[in-house]
Amino acid sequence: MKKVRLNDLGEPFRKAVEEAGGEPIVIEDDDGEARFGVVPYRKPSDQQKQAAWEKLKEYQRRAAASMKEHGVTEDDVMRVILEDD
Repeated sequence: MKKVRLNDLGEPFRKAVEEAGGEPIVIEDDDGEARFGVVPYRKPSDQQKQAAWEKLKEYQRRAAASMKEHGVTEDDVMRVILEDD
């Protein structure tokens, strides 16, 4: 992946990004075919990070309980995942 600083891009592109107001941008060629996409990164708040962490912990708890109920270990899961490798 190539990284480019916004300030290193031309004024028309920076203006388009500003006018998009944080929405994704699709860049089309002269035939109207999509060629590139620009998706803004949004930094989550501390509250959003904490909520995501709590949800992840709940998923992990539920997965562990289900695996235990079915007599499946993490090694069993890894063996299935790596079967075709």
